[in-house]
Amino acid sequence: MSSRPAADGSVVRRVAWNTAAQGAGKAVILTIGLASVVITTRYLGATGYGKVALAFAFIQMLGILADVGLLTVVVREISRDPASTDRLVGNALVLRLVLSLALLALAALASLALSWDTQVRVAVLIAGVPFVLGLVNSALVAVLQARLRMDRAVVADVIGRAASFAALVLVVTLDAGFYAVVATAAVGALATLLVTWAIVFREARPRPRAERAVWRRLLVLALPVGAALAVSELYFRLDTLLVSVFRPYDEVGLYALSYRMVELIGILPAIVMTSVFPLLARYLQESRELAARTVDAAGDLFVAIGAPIAAGGLVVAPELVRLIGGDEFAGSAGPLRLLLFAIVLAFVSGLFGHALIAGGRQGSALRLGIAALVFNLVLNVALVPPFGIEAAAAVALASELLLVSGGLVLVRRDLGLRPHFRLLWRATAAAAVMAAVLALVSELSLALLLPLGVVLYAAGLWLLGGLDPRRLRELRT
Repeated sequence: MSSRPAADGSVVRRVAWNTAAQGAGKAVILTIGLASVVITTRYLGATGYGKVALAFAFIQMLGILADVGLLTVVVREISRDPASTDRLVGNALVLRLVLSLALLALAALASLALSWDTQVRVAVLIAGVPFVLGLVNSALVAVLQARLRMDRAVVADVIGRAASFAALVLVVTLDAGFYAVVATAAVGALATLLVTWAIVFREARPRPRAERAVWRRLLVLALPVGAALAVSELYFRLDTLLVSVFRPYDEVGLYALSYRMVELIGILPAIVMTSVFPLLARYLQESRELAARTVDAAGDLFVAIGAPIAAGGLVVAPELVRLIGGDEFAGSAGPLRLLLFAIVLAFVSGLFGHALIAGGRQGSALRLGIAALVFNLVLNVALVPPFGIEAAAAVALASELLLVSGGLVLVRRDLGLRPHFRLLWRATAAAAVMAAVLALVSELSLALLLPLGVVLYAAGLWLLGGLDPRRLRELRT
């Protein structure tokens, strides 16, 4: 009998179903998100959309700090010890609520110190409501993530997004104005929380608790993780804020549209990482071989998905931003091209960062994140004032290059894993051919260019051996 470790068949099937269900749900969420952007940009225009995006970017940046790594740590701990679920999640619920309220008060004070107009400052307060509800919701989602039941969590997410979209349509129909548009996010967040609560209570009974000893333990474990996650995310969130300091609100709106489109694409790797992280936390304790195979499979998947997104974006970006935002947002095409490359690199850097945290090497991830944050901040301050939003996007891309290269070194050194990225050259070559052909027929409509691109890329990848059935079976297992 072979001594090679193998993943339990039930776990493999659960991960496959978990990922497939999330994929279907996230496809619905992506569609709703794009439709929301279309309505919001046309209703508010570039300046109004810039203000809305700025308020939410500010709150989301503080949300990274409010999380302090609690979600990641709770998932890791209850994956290792399921019996601790009710106690840890119950305490995390109250702790996250306290932290979110404190950060919301800090956000209100900080907005007064910045050179924003009254609309942005009030929008920050309104955006704080879904921020608080979302943090409480994610504490409950930890139960579903640890048990590989994210198919159920995505149901709550879809219902919440649909509720928010319905509220947005109503607000625009009634011409209720700027603040009402911002408030529609709270409608969705409340719906998501209520549905999540009902779902989770079928799995566990995490009633709110406030035990100082547990809070202390969670914070001791979470703060290093939270710091590592925060600094690796802050620089990307920081871009919109820095653009708002140096450029007018309409340019903030242009940059925010390109960023929002990239953020929606970022849903794709998030689906995979929600399933992969609990497995990595387990495998890095039990079997380095299984951990290595998991990282390789996820890495190849991210490369296969990301290469055509980046290459195709070079061709279709101008028509894409006009379709989503209208002619007023044509200036978003340049930043979008660069940010599409950045988000593809972020797929991989995120994989490396989560692997380090799963293996208890959050200190290494933290140091790399700080380096990327300082790098990003210095270059943005130097380049955004004279060169505008294209410079901000270029800096984001350069920062991701730093994170990917540094993450690869750390994963090899600290975890002993050596990602191979066997599909990299094949995916890159297939994507390059696809982009070249699309450029020749770029006068066609997006309705034709997008499916044509999919067919060309799939055919190229197959001809180069990237869709070898044996390799696909290996990725599934």
